[in-house]
Amino acid sequence: MAPPPVPPADPPGSAPYGGGDPRAALGNQPGPWWRDRSWNTDVSALGMLREGLRALPDDSPEQRRTADPRPVAGAPADPAIAVVRQTFTCIAAAGDDAVGYFYGRLFVRHPQLRALFPAAMNEQRDRLFRALTRIVDCLSSPEDMAAYLTQLGRDHRKYSVEPFMYGAVGEALIATLRRFARETFTAAAEEAWLQVYSAASALMIRAAEEDDGPPRWTAEVVECRKAGGGVAVLTVAPDQLLQYQAGQHVTLQTRRWPGVWRRYSVACRPREDGLLRFHIKAVPGGWVSSALVHYTAPGEHLIIGPAMGTMTLRHAGDRDLLCVAGGTGLSPLKAIAEQVIRNSAVGRRRAIYFFCGARTQDDLYDLQELGGLVGVYPWLQITPVTSDDPAFAGLQGNVGQVAARYLPHRDCEAYVAGPAEMVIDTIRALARAGIPEQRIHYDDALLADHNGTSGS
Repeated sequence: MAPPPVPPADPPGSAPYGGGDPRAALGNQPGPWWRDRSWNTDVSALGMLREGLRALPDDSPEQRRTADPRPVAGAPADPAIAVVRQTFTCIAAAGDDAVGYFYGRLFVRHPQLRALFPAAMNEQRDRLFRALTRIVDCLSSPEDMAAYLTQLGRDHRKYSVEPFMYGAVGEALIATLRRFARETFTAAAEEAWLQVYSAASALMIRAAEEDDGPPRWTAEVVECRKAGGGVAVLTVAPDQLLQYQAGQHVTLQTRRWPGVWRRYSVACRPREDGLLRFHIKAVPGGWVSSALVHYTAPGEHLIIGPAMGTMTLRHAGDRDLLCVAGGTGLSPLKAIAEQVIRNSAVGRRRAIYFFCGARTQDDLYDLQELGGLVGVYPWLQITPVTSDDPAFAGLQGNVGQVAARYLPHRDCEAYVAGPAEMVIDTIRALARAGIPEQRIHYDDALLADHNGTSGS
C-alpha cells in the first residue's frame, strides 16, 4: 500500500532545523541546546520511554521474539508513560503505512538526507520501529539505554551525520505520531515524546562531538580461513588502532555493497598487533555475509565502524564465568575467554565453563582453537552440545538448557550469544536455575538484529 501523501519540500534557501532538538525544529529552541542538558535529565526521560513501551501488550510475533524475557508487572502509573504507550500502540498498528509516511516526509522535506540511507529501503523500513522497541525491550535500565545511545552517536559519525539532521528526523517522527495516533496524540503526548527524543538525540550528539577518534577504519583482509560448519574466519588489519573491549561488536561494510553495514562481534581479545578477527557464516540471500564468506580474499579491504556493545567483563568482578554460545555466537565469548586468560597473569585464575552449541557435530567449529586455549589455561572447560545429531557422542539438547542443567554453581557471571531464540531460551533457563538476571549478559543490539538482518 502506498504511504499517505506528504507535505511539500521546504522552499529553497530555508534554514535547517536548528541544532537537532524537535523543539528547535518547531521553532521553539534554537542553538546548541544539547550542551545545556545533563546526563540525569536524559536518563530520566529515557526511563519514561522504556516503562511506557515495556508495558505494551505482548501480542505480536515480532514483539515476542525481541522482548525482554523478564516479566513486566502492572500498567505504568505516570500519565506521561501512559501516553507514550498509547501513541506507540497506534503507530505499531499502522505498520508499513506509518513507516512509509515517516520516510516519505523526511525525504521530501530534506532530500539531502536520502543519501545517508541504503538504496533498498525495504529493510530500513523494517528497522525503524524495531529500533525503538529494541532500546526499551533489550536494555536492563535507563542507564544502559543512555550508554547504548552514546555508542550509537559515536557510530553515526561514519554516516557524516550533522546535529541539524536529528531535528529533521524528530520533526518527521512527531508528524508521524500526530497523523496515526490522531486524537490519542494530545499535547501531553507530544510533550512526552519531545522529552524522550530530545534526551536520545542529546546523548548521541554530545557523544559524537566528544569523540576525537576516526569515524571509520579501512582494514585489509590478511587471512580468510574456512573453519567448518560453513563459517569463514576473517583476520583483518585496520589502518589505525581500533579500540574495543572483548565481547563488543563493530559494523562492517564490503566494497561490493557500499552503504550497507552489518554488525559482527570481534572474535578475539584486543591484540598487541592490532589485528581483528571475525567469524562469519553466509546467510541465505544475505548480501554482506555471502560477499564476506564467498568472495573475500587476502588483500581486499573492508570498512569498519566503531566498537559498540555492553556485554563485557566489567560486569563480572572476579566471579567464575559461564559462557553459552550458539553458532557464531561463539565469537564474542571466545574473545571474553581470551581476555580472562590474558588477565590471569596478574589476577585470579577464575574458572570458565564454556558450552558451545550447534545443530550437528559438523556445525561445531573452532573447537581445535578452543582446545589450544585449554592447553594454556586448564581452568577453561569446553562442553560441545548438539541439538539435532543422534550420532553425536557428547551432550545433546538445547545448549542453554544443557548449561542450566549442568550449572557448576549459581555464583557464576553468565554470558550468552547466538541466535535470538536460543539467547532468550538460555536467559530463561539460567534464571530458573538460580542465576540472578543482573548477572546474565547478552549483546542486546545483536539480539534484536538477529530477528531482522544482522549478518545478512
